Amino acid sequence: MLKKYPGLFTEAEIHSLKNLRGIPTSINSELHFSKIRLAWNRFYKSHPTATKQDVLDFVAELDKKFGASFNPPH
Repeated sequence: MLKKYPGLFTEAEIHSLKNLRGIPTSINSELHFSKIRLAWNRFYKSHPTATKQDVLDFVAELDKKFGASFNPPH
């Protein structure tokens, strides 16, 4: 995120506990390394000059779509 969209977020914002989501190890490969990664790759491609709000809106979409699988659920 810091390299894709320099200046939109600080490192502290990205690593803030309120912004982190836990993904159980048993589904990490499928969810994080596949579904979520593919979604982010599509976002990066379709939003080369995303705004901070674009990113926050997309994160909210991911939370809505996958949040029930997060630990704790979001």
